[in-house]
Amino acid sequence: MDEAEVHEPPLSLIGLIRTLTAPSTLPHLAGFLAVVIALFVAVGSTEGLVPEVAAVFVGMGLTYAGIAMLAEHATVRTWVVSEGGRVTWKLFGVLIAPLAAGAMLSGAVLMVVEAAGLRSLFPMILAALFVAWSIGQGRSFRSAVVRWPTPALEADARQPPGAVAAALRLSLTGLLLLVVLVTQGALAGTSILSASVSLFDVLLDQLALAAGLAALLVVGEFLTAEGRRACGQDRWTSRMFSRWHVIALAFSAWHLGTAWRHMTSEQPQVATAIEEIFLMTVTVVMAVWSMTSRTRGSDLGLVRRSNALFWGLAFGYAYAGSVAMLSTVVQGVSLVLSIGHVVVAITLLAMLRTTGPALAARHATALDHAAIGQRVEARIAEQAETEVDTPDEHAQSSPAEPEPHEEAPVAASEAPDDASEDEDEDVIELLD
Repeated sequence: MDEAEVHEPPLSLIGLIRTLTAPSTLPHLAGFLAVVIALFVAVGSTEGLVPEVAAVFVGMGLTYAGIAMLAEHATVRTWVVSEGGRVTWKLFGVLIAPLAAGAMLSGAVLMVVEAAGLRSLFPMILAALFVAWSIGQGRSFRSAVVRWPTPALEADARQPPGAVAAALRLSLTGLLLLVVLVTQGALAGTSILSASVSLFDVLLDQLALAAGLAALLVVGEFLTAEGRRACGQDRWTSRMFSRWHVIALAFSAWHLGTAWRHMTSEQPQVATAIEEIFLMTVTVVMAVWSMTSRTRGSDLGLVRRSNALFWGLAFGYAYAGSVAMLSTVVQGVSLVLSIGHVVVAITLLAMLRTTGPALAARHATALDHAAIGQRVEARIAEQAETEVDTPDEHAQSSPAEPEPHEEAPVAASEAPDDASEDEDEDVIELLD
């Protein structure tokens, strides 16, 4: 069992998404959405329940983190994974153990918080973690790119990209930024329905955003100059870094546009909730994928197919808890969400400078390891051929060994001739 776990095939990004939506564990996603919505309603309707709701978010997050670490045990899997049948009660019966454990852990967390006198401070601490999740969102993208498996075993040298490649990259980036601008403008236009701003104000805001996105494009070229030089000598690293460059700028533009939209107009809560849930989903998936890539090839195996969903739900409860506390503890949630989006954008831009050299260095290390492996395999094959040839040589030399025994009779027959010759010489000497 342990050997099978250590040598489990790497979990790809597509495989991770399929695992997160597998029918056997899909009830956990439904339960997550139900619990999060119920907690959001509770914290929004009753302000006195804020510490209790915060404790539930933390307790459920810890519960699913514990399930993730114990998911390899057969007994635990029978409690949390629906292996057979599609009967409704059997599918959702796997939620009983996590909800019961989460309730007990939530009560324990609340008791510890009240005993330490942190009842009023605890929700603020959970809300402050939103900044950490925002930074983690940017780092998860960067880590997923840098730790992407290298498919090549040998370097694929190429000339540094020329003007045509640069023009193509800039055109693609500009097109994506234009899509972001139009989408943000359409979302900002929904504020006209609430009569909070006029159409002219929306147009002015979008012109300012367009200028900001143009400046972002220039800043991106400046920040990625060193990375393009480091990755430009190899075809694979050049292609990967170009993709990262475009995607990072597009996501930065989206986050900056969202922050600008929150600061300049009032958005319907439904639209804001949908956007934040989407970003939370992307954050959770990329964070789990980052952990999967980090443990690739090691014996740690922190994230696997059997526990990827549970790690994702643990991150999801933590992220949702921070957003819920922001909406109640901090006044002016739109401003706080704007700050969070700006933090993500700044994190992505800051990592644009370091991603290229890190990707090139890791690719070079992977190629060195592949070359060492090829040399070791060649040496092993050479030794195996040598061991095969050695018995053949012994087999060929063994028939020649009796040759001295065959010469012995010849030597014996020649001995009388030599003796007769000596006798003839003696006779001649006597005659003389």
